[in-house]
Amino acid sequence: MTAPPWLEVLDETLDACRTHGREDLALRLRRRRDRPSGGARVAVLGFPKQGKGYLVNAVLNAPVCAVGDAPTPAVPVEIGYAAEPAAALIGHADERIPVAVERMSGEVGARPAGSLRRVEVGVPRELLSAGLVLVDTPAVGEPRSARTAAALDVLADADAVVLVSDATTPLSPAELALAHHVRTWCPHVVLALTKIDVCPSWRAVAEADRAALSGAGIDAPVLPVSATVRQAAAKTGDQELNARSGFPELLSWIAEQVARPAERSDALLAAVSVRAAAAELVETLRTRAEVAGQGTGVDQTTLLHRAQRKADELRRRNTRWQNLLSDEIADLLSDAEYDLRERTRHIVETIDETFDRGDPAKVWDEFGPWLDEELAKAVETNYTWAADRAEWIAQAVTVSFGEQYDLPDLRLADSGADLIGEVRRPRIERFKVGQKLFTGLRGSYGGVLMFGLVTSLAGLPLINPISLSAGAAFAAKTISDEGGMRRQRRQAVAKMTAQRHVDDVYLRFSKDCRDAIRGAQRKLRDHFTALADELSEQLARERETIIAGSAERERRTMRLRREIERLASLHQRAGELGLLAGRTAPRELPA
Repeated sequence: MTAPPWLEVLDETLDACRTHGREDLALRLRRRRDRPSGGARVAVLGFPKQGKGYLVNAVLNAPVCAVGDAPTPAVPVEIGYAAEPAAALIGHADERIPVAVERMSGEVGARPAGSLRRVEVGVPRELLSAGLVLVDTPAVGEPRSARTAAALDVLADADAVVLVSDATTPLSPAELALAHHVRTWCPHVVLALTKIDVCPSWRAVAEADRAALSGAGIDAPVLPVSATVRQAAAKTGDQELNARSGFPELLSWIAEQVARPAERSDALLAAVSVRAAAAELVETLRTRAEVAGQGTGVDQTTLLHRAQRKADELRRRNTRWQNLLSDEIADLLSDAEYDLRERTRHIVETIDETFDRGDPAKVWDEFGPWLDEELAKAVETNYTWAADRAEWIAQAVTVSFGEQYDLPDLRLADSGADLIGEVRRPRIERFKVGQKLFTGLRGSYGGVLMFGLVTSLAGLPLINPISLSAGAAFAAKTISDEGGMRRQRRQAVAKMTAQRHVDDVYLRFSKDCRDAIRGAQRKLRDHFTALADELSEQLARERETIIAGSAERERRTMRLRREIERLASLHQRAGELGLLAGRTAPRELPA
């Protein structure tokens, strides 16, 4: 047997829904595809307190649905033909639980929420004998409520829908939105305007509803009805009263749905379902295509320009921090050397002052430890200052680099001030007693001889009191002069020794300080060079990713566009099939 044309279009759309993750649409199309042919399923939808249950009971002339304050089922109630009244609760595993029709509402309410799929009711009514199934749906309420989902789920296999709205007020925006959704998925919709018996202005409301539906592009007739008048006419058999209830027009509309040829009805329903699913799927794919085309919100050229600007800025930052590091380290080397030289110069000045006033032979024991302590302080202070300056340079380079990163350990090595050797004691020559005696004799000889010769002219002997006194004076002067010269030599030797020790310490520790500063420079240079290389690699990868991502987005966008075009083609084919199916006039059935 050859498959009908609509089946191929429906299967293609169903596969597209599965492919693009719209299982909700796929489920509806699958239910439409697997729906048994023949008969007609007419769903009754509406918001709470609109008289939906009264309307179904009035159509059937039987108290099947709960009305008034009675609890309404949270699952659809399917009402079909049966020779004897019967009801069954259908679970999710298709298990059937027979119940009495009059106890149906109570049994449904006693079941745990979500344990039932639907309720099936059979009543002996001629209207239902031609294959009609009326589906009383739960009231449509909150958009995400289980009752609303169950009600809208009925559209997947409904041939026609009766929307229920009372005549107290015109259609609300929510009701218009519901009507638009229903008309999208179902080709045959009628608006039943209930409670006209208690609303004197129902004619104005009916005209307002027709205008609202027409303005929203919804093709649905408006049929004013009164369930109360219908039931009163049924009890009395008054045909005129029954006509005034408006139900003959509603029953005629229902009969038209039943009378349509099965193959034409199936094709039309499939076409409408395909068009609705394709439209929703196209909207989904268009959203995805827009997102894919936008990428990060800018085009490829902008992203590449942005990456190039980042690379240029990185090169400028590299030049800045390298120049800054070089300049600051050069300044630090010069300042550190000057600082140590200045500190040692003050020490040398103190050395000169000390030995200008004091005799090294007497003060050296105090002077030596003092000199070692002062040199250690100078070296330690110089190292501490250089270390603080190196930390400041590191922070300045970090700011110039433009990114905040952890810095390497820049602590300089121990200054080694505690390892400074003691100043070597100079060789100090003392003026001993024997040396003083010999020096005094040598000086006194000249005095005795000179003054003895002078006094001999006066007739005095060579050795006389005057010559002896002059010899003693010359001896004292010679000893004093020799002692002074020896003291000056000791001072000069002490100064030279101390100054040479200071120079040795300066040369050694100034080099150590320079080496430590150079080491800090290498650490900073290597650290920020590695960071710059890493950033350069990241920018290169970012550029490659932009190019690759742009190409991938373009491919994905093209695939989505081709899929949208294919779905548009399915939408058009379904429209053509629906147009052909809708041209055949339905057969008339008795009301």
